[in-house]
Amino acid sequence: MTAFEIPGLPDDDNLSESMRYALGVVESMGSHGLTAVPVKPTMEMLLAGARAGDISVEAAWTVYTAMLKASE
Repeated sequence: MTAFEIPGLPDDDNLSESMRYALGVVESMGSHGLTAVPVKPTMEMLLAGARAGDISVEAAWTVYTAMLKASE
């Protein structure tokens, strides 16, 4: 699926130039193994990280924020 085939978006002909550019950037990110993530993780994300690492939710939050800072 390309960025222009996302369900709920208007046909490519009805997208603004800015939207086409933004979708192209997101598509390019994906082809380079990158994705956008929230700055503040959801509780579900923290719980999943805590379970996966057998750590507390607080520790999962610390790990998450450290990973975001390391990517800057």
